[in-house]
Amino acid sequence: MNIERDFIHEVVNNFYDSIMQDGDLCGYSEASPVNGNYDDEIYQKIYALKYLPAYYFEYCVLASELAERLEEKGVDEINVSSFGCGLYPDYFALMHNLQDIEFDYSGYDISKWKTRDLLPESDNNLCLKTMSIADITQTELNDTDVFIFPKSLGDIAENIDMQAFASKIASTPKDTVYFLNSFITVNHNLNHHHVELFSLVHDAMLKQGFTTEDPSDETFYRGGKQFLGLKAINYGFDYPEEGKHLCEEGAELDCKCRVVHNPVLTNSYMNYQILEYTR
Repeated sequence: MNIERDFIHEVVNNFYDSIMQDGDLCGYSEASPVNGNYDDEIYQKIYALKYLPAYYFEYCVLASELAERLEEKGVDEINVSSFGCGLYPDYFALMHNLQDIEFDYSGYDISKWKTRDLLPESDNNLCLKTMSIADITQTELNDTDVFIFPKSLGDIAENIDMQAFASKIASTPKDTVYFLNSFITVNHNLNHHHVELFSLVHDAMLKQGFTTEDPSDETFYRGGKQFLGLKAINYGFDYPEEGKHLCEEGAELDCKCRVVHNPVLTNSYMNYQILEYTR
């Protein structure tokens, strides 16, 4: 697994330098990662500084496992669709871990992520679309080899008919497809609701004649124990010290503001699965 230290530094430094020009952040003291906040440009920066490096790490785990499976099958080119991609850390994880495998990435999100210009440059294989997941065409889904739900199943299910979307995915003409699923969690607890949401996709795939040897009702995390520091798992994970402090005055006052919460630096938010379906 490859974790790009320079990528993490560039992301944190870019977002930190930008948010330091935005003035008082106390108005965001109760802001949390829910649908209504993602269109807010300042909240996007707070979100990126807290979550993006850790989520990138998790998607690197998934990307490296995907690479191993593809290499075993001699696959050297894939199409990827990511649903609720946001600041698309999964794209960069794929870029840094697929190596000899070419890929085209289509990222879909209903929110307008204006802070994407703070991210490192991408290659010419990135296509981002601001639209509802429900409006993705059958042709686009049919061309997809790898489907990614990057901690997005709960948000997506609030806005679309998941059963209908699952049926569209399962209508693929392909005989092998992959799902890289990451789930919102705290302290490695199984997110039963979100896993049950994916079961709609799983059941639809089975009805179309697909089978999988991967468990759809289990999730995993990297590291020999819970709450392990990400840097202890892979030394490439290095979060710049400067980006950890957004509100020094609040910290001195023992503020309960979410803005001053430390970034995610352990595997406690990691909860994923990779599934390969064939027929």
